[in-house]
This record gives sequence, C-alpha cells and structure tokens, in this order.
Amino acid sequence: MHGENAQKIKIRQWDFPVRLFHWALVVAIATAWWTNQEAIINIHELAGYTVLTLVLFRIVWGIVGSSNARFKSFVKGPFAALSYLRKLPKGSEEELAYTGHNPAGGLMVIVLLVLVAVQAVTGLFASENTFLFFDGPLVKYVPSGFADTMNYIHHVNINLIYIAVGLHVTAAIGYLFLKNENLIGPMITGSRKVPASIAARFATIKFKSAWLGVLILVVCGAVVAGIITLARAG
Repeated sequence: MHGENAQKIKIRQWDFPVRLFHWALVVAIATAWWTNQEAIINIHELAGYTVLTLVLFRIVWGIVGSSNARFKSFVKGPFAALSYLRKLPKGSEEELAYTGHNPAGGLMVIVLLVLVAVQAVTGLFASENTFLFFDGPLVKYVPSGFADTMNYIHHVNINLIYIAVGLHVTAAIGYLFLKNENLIGPMITGSRKVPASIAARFATIKFKSAWLGVLILVVCGAVVAGIITLARAG
C-alpha cells in the first residue's frame, strides 16, 4: 500500500546534535537580527560568535557525526536536486523518502551554511562607525579598505540569508500542506512516522553519541572564544 493508506511506523531519524544545531542557529540568527542596534550591539556580537561556533560544529559533525548527518550522505549536487524536485509533485512518500536530507534539502543546507558562515566571518572584520560604532575583533589587523569590503558584504549577505530562510520555511510549509509530511516535527523530537515498506531504510542509520556532539560543540565554542580573546587583547 502507498501514500496515506500505508501503515506507518515510528522511526528515529535525527540525532540530538543535529537538532540542537538547527534550533540554536535559528535562535542565534533571530537574535542577531533583533539586536542590530547600537544599544545592544554587544548581544549582536555574541550572536555572531554563536553562529560561527555552530557553523564550525556542523562542519565537523558533517564529517564525523551520525551517518545521515554527514555531508557525503546528502550533498548530491544541483542536478540531483532538480531531479528530485521534478518528481516531487506526483512522487509517493516511499519514492521520495530519504533517511536524511533529500537532495534539494541537502543543497539548501549547504547554501545556508555558506551564507551564515560568510555573515559571521565578515562580521569579524566589519567596521561600522555610522550609527552602530562597532569594530569587529579582527578589524585592526587588516587595511581599512578590506574592512570596508567586509562591512559591505556583511550588509548585503544578510538579505541573501533572509531569502534562503524564507525558501526553507516555505518548503517546510509546502510539504505539510501539499504532501501531508511534517518536516518540522522530526527536527524537534528526532522521530518520524514512515510507511512500513521503507522503515528498514532508517534502520541503517548509524547514530553517533550525543555526548560526542556536545563535546565537539564545546570545543568549537572554546576555539572561537580563544580566537576572539586573543584578537581583542592583541
């Protein structure tokens, strides 16, 4: 049986580190947007460092983490993403199911990672002396022209992030109403209901320890904090 009439089984899909990264990034980006004003620019700065920490963590976890969180499991390229999108309107749940990100979703993950990484890194070199009166911790180590370029990219790139986030949210809503598939729930609970006919696919996921993920996140945070501390002190 297929589609809505198929018997569904609850399976585990997403590990805790992936879910923590996802929602922490949402909070960090929202905080950075809300605090982009002089009175609370220090919070904006901390949000940027948090984004940088999370990006570093996701890169590491994309290499050593659970099997469906690794880049090699979901980075398939633009042609695979287009092929998946062509099948999406009429494809069955069994046909479209992936143990991790589908090819289109995987491409979006990479795009978002690159965009938020650019935003966080350019913020380290940005100099804003018009209304925020803020200098990134690495500004004093680069020529003023380079800092101006980083500041420009920082202001332009945020609009690309808004567009990418909008597409991401739209896709999640579209899946919910057009395909009757809740993508948000599994990213909260880690579990998902799938047709019994494909449940065996998810049994092949090799989950890594949540404590390993937390340890890696802490180390990434320490690295970022160390760099910032040394830069400010220099």
